[in-house]
Amino acid sequence: MFNLRKYRQFLTKNERNKIYLRKNSASGRAIADSKFKTKKIISKAGVSVPKLIARFKNEQDLAKFRWEDLEGNFVIKPESGYGGEGILIIRKRGKWAGEWQKMNGEIISSNDLNLHCQEIVAGKYSLHAMPDKVIVEERIKIHPLFLSLTKAGTPDIRVIVYNNVPVMAMFRIPTEKSGGKANLQQGAIGLGVDLATGITTFGVEGKGEPIYRIYDYGKKKNRKVNGIKIPFWKEVLETAINCQKAIPSLGFMGVDVVLDKEKGPMVLEVNARPGLSIQICNKAGLKLRMEKVDEITVRSVDHAITLAKYLFGESFFEKVEEKEKRQMVEPIEIIKVKIPKGFKPVLQKSPIVKQGKHRVVNVRAKVDTGAFRSSIDRDLAQRLGLLAKERILYYRNYRSSLGKHVDRPVIGITFWLNGKKVITAVNVADRGKLRTKFLLGRKDLGNFLVSAKK
Repeated sequence: MFNLRKYRQFLTKNERNKIYLRKNSASGRAIADSKFKTKKIISKAGVSVPKLIARFKNEQDLAKFRWEDLEGNFVIKPESGYGGEGILIIRKRGKWAGEWQKMNGEIISSNDLNLHCQEIVAGKYSLHAMPDKVIVEERIKIHPLFLSLTKAGTPDIRVIVYNNVPVMAMFRIPTEKSGGKANLQQGAIGLGVDLATGITTFGVEGKGEPIYRIYDYGKKKNRKVNGIKIPFWKEVLETAINCQKAIPSLGFMGVDVVLDKEKGPMVLEVNARPGLSIQICNKAGLKLRMEKVDEITVRSVDHAITLAKYLFGESFFEKVEEKEKRQMVEPIEIIKVKIPKGFKPVLQKSPIVKQGKHRVVNVRAKVDTGAFRSSIDRDLAQRLGLLAKERILYYRNYRSSLGKHVDRPVIGITFWLNGKKVITAVNVADRGKLRTKFLLGRKDLGNFLVSAKK
């Protein structure tokens, strides 16, 4: 088990509940608690959802329905269920009439389907133990990557969205132990996902047991849990953000996204009370991340993705390969700063060079472990096109040495240090009188050793 005391800024249940009271209204929670209402509202906003086949409000509706008219490949779920309880996934028809095959190969009958639906209507799996309704919807065509990692159900991606910004994500993989459900509390596997790249980092099974390898049914061998690239990653984040925009009364929500191999990201449900195990999967705390975006005005979906990328995508390569040897950096280094695509910089001395397929410019930088965040000279940032409106993440208020309050822009930037790519957020400051126009703070030096030379 992970020792949570090692990781600061973890969000506790008590703190989480305070956030609900402040950010999630009763009307918003009511929408999230009803899968039917959620599906109806977000689909109107242009978010893709699995096709609805049938909805049973009572046993009379159920009695009129003919299961034999279905070809298979469908899901039965309670409208107000929670924690994956009561969800029945049907893969295809059985060999004989009236038989159906579940994801694990088990055969059940049409009578079993009716009995299960009756239990749902009676409220057995309801969030509030009240009479419920049944939803029957299409089962998506699982993306090949997901199909290769499990034979027990449909993997999904849980994205936590706060103030319209994705703050954390995990890749949930069902197991036989979890009964084919992507629920960590029932024994599913959870992999942390880097928000900047969509690549997995760490893995846990169940309530927090760390795992390092997972079986790949396609390659027929074990593979590392880190380094798995989630397809359609930008679209996954866009989908999660659009869900919160469609339900603004939910300021803090979990969005469960599945990947259809033809249609791409589709939303299964939104959750007004997302669990906290996602923090263990990522070895990071939600509290700190939420505080970073709490007061930021998010201008657009692209701005939200940029915030997530530059604020929460730092130090990724160390997560993928923790044993990688750290490189030494000197007190003064030359870094390669990426120039925004399509911008023609106004430069006097430093020529534009190539770093792979990117245009970059060499900038003299000073290492300062006393500063937390890196900073760039305002005039240099302007000449490199980094102060354009779409590049500014937010403004940070500072108190100057003269006691005046000053708002400094924080911008997203990409640079290479000793050949290693760093995606980060930096302060914009006046460094016109200094020889070095870039200051490297310790936030961006976590994967390097700093030389003690003067």
